[in-house]
Amino acid sequence: MNAEAAAQASPSPAPSKPIPRKDGHWFWGCARDLAAERTQFLIGGHEEYGDVFVSRALVRDLLFVRDPAVVNAINVTYWADFQKPDYIKMMWKPFLGNGLVPNDGESWKRQHRLIMPGFHKKRVDAYARTMVEFTERMIDRWEEGEQRDMRLELNALALEVVADTLFDIDIGKGDTETIREALADISEILVTDADKMIPRPNWWPTAENRRKKRAIAKIEEIIRRVHEERLAHREDRGDLFSHMVFVEDEHGRMSDQQLRDEAMTLIFAGHETTAHALTWTWYLLAKNPAKVEIMREELERVLQGRRAQAEDLPSLPYLEMVVKESLRLLPSVWAYARQAQRDLVVEGYEIKKGQTITISHIAMGRNAKYYDDPMEFRPERWTREFERNLPRGAYVPFAAGPRVCLGKQFAMMEMRMILATLLQRVEPNLSEGFEPDFITELSMHPGERGMQADVRFRIKT
Repeated sequence: MNAEAAAQASPSPAPSKPIPRKDGHWFWGCARDLAAERTQFLIGGHEEYGDVFVSRALVRDLLFVRDPAVVNAINVTYWADFQKPDYIKMMWKPFLGNGLVPNDGESWKRQHRLIMPGFHKKRVDAYARTMVEFTERMIDRWEEGEQRDMRLELNALALEVVADTLFDIDIGKGDTETIREALADISEILVTDADKMIPRPNWWPTAENRRKKRAIAKIEEIIRRVHEERLAHREDRGDLFSHMVFVEDEHGRMSDQQLRDEAMTLIFAGHETTAHALTWTWYLLAKNPAKVEIMREELERVLQGRRAQAEDLPSLPYLEMVVKESLRLLPSVWAYARQAQRDLVVEGYEIKKGQTITISHIAMGRNAKYYDDPMEFRPERWTREFERNLPRGAYVPFAAGPRVCLGKQFAMMEMRMILATLLQRVEPNLSEGFEPDFITELSMHPGERGMQADVRFRIKT
C-alpha cells in the first residue's frame, strides 16, 4: 500500500483540540471583513485566536491555519484528502482549464509526471543567461534620474522571461504585448469575480464574461501557432512548451486541449507572482540600504564585475537569504486554500468534509514563535542552523509535499539572477515621499500607484 492509500485508509483519531471561533456580523459573518482587509483579517485573527481558528462566512465555516504541524499534515501526510476548493476551480476553469494549478486526482498525477522533467535543474539552469540578458535589456532602456514604476518594469521583464523560456518567442516582437494586454484583462476580471459574495457562472452572457473570452482567445491563438510550428519542424528547441509537446507516457502525448491548459497555467503562474515578489524585494532593499551593501560586497567578491551565471548561485548565499526573507515578510502568494474531501482529524483538530482551509503565508511568516522581530527585514536569519530548527510547515512559500510548486526552482533562480544583475548596475530606491499600497488580490501587489523609483545608476569606485 502506498503512502497516499495508507493515509486515506487509516482511521482518524478522536479530536482532542478545541478550535477557537472568531465571531463576525450576524448575517455576513467574516465574509465582508475578509473581502475588505484580507491580510489584516488573517494576521489579526491568528494573533488573537491562535494558530488555528474558525470563522463563518455567510452559511459556511472557514478554517484558518498557520500551525506548522497542521500545514505539514495538509500538504504532505493527507495531501490527497485536501484538494482545490470548488469555487477556485470554477473561477479558473475558463482560463486554465484542467491545468496543474486547478487540477486534482488522477489527471493531475499524470500531468505532473509528464511536466516535471521540464523543470529538471539542468534544463532550468540553461535559462539563466536568458534571465540576465532580458534584465540588462530592461536596464539599457532606462535614463539616469527618470522615474520608473518598478512594478510595471518587473512585470514586463518576468513576462519576457516566461515567453522566451516557455515558447522561445521574443516578446518584444508583438506577441508579448498581446499576451500582456490579455493577461491584464483576465486578471482584472478574475479579481472582480473573486470579490463577489456570490460569483456569477462563467456562461452568463455578461460584458465581463465576453471580455474574458476575447482575452483568452488571443492567448490561445499564440499557443496554437507555436504548437503547429513545433509539430511541423519536429523540434525540441529547449523551451518548456517543446518539452510538453513531445513528452509522452504509456498513454501517449498530451492532447491539444491539455497542452493549451498547461501553457495557459505556466504563462499566468510563471510571471505574475515572481514579478510581484521581485517588486517587494526591491521595496525592502530600498528601505534597507545596509543589506544592499552586504549583497553588493558578495556579488563583487564572487563575480568580479562579470555577468552572473547559474553555477555562481551556490557561492552567493546572502543573495538567497534576501530572497527567502522577502518571501517570508511580503509574500506575493499571501495565502492558499484547500478543501477537505472527507471527515478527518489533523493534529487533534476536527475537519469536516467540504470545509475550506486557508493557509496564510503572510500570517505564518510573522509568527513570533519562529521569527525573532518578525517585522524586521533580516536576511541573515536564514542560516542553515536556523532552517534546520524551523518546524516542517513553518515556511512553505511554494507549498510542500506532492503539490509543491513545480516552478519553485525556476522562480528561485529567476529572482536571484535578476536581483544580481540589477544590483550590479543600479541602486534600489523609492522616489522621494513615495510609499506603496499593499493590495491583496490574486497575489499581493502595490496596486495602481505601483512602486515608483528613480533610476540611479551605480557609480563604481
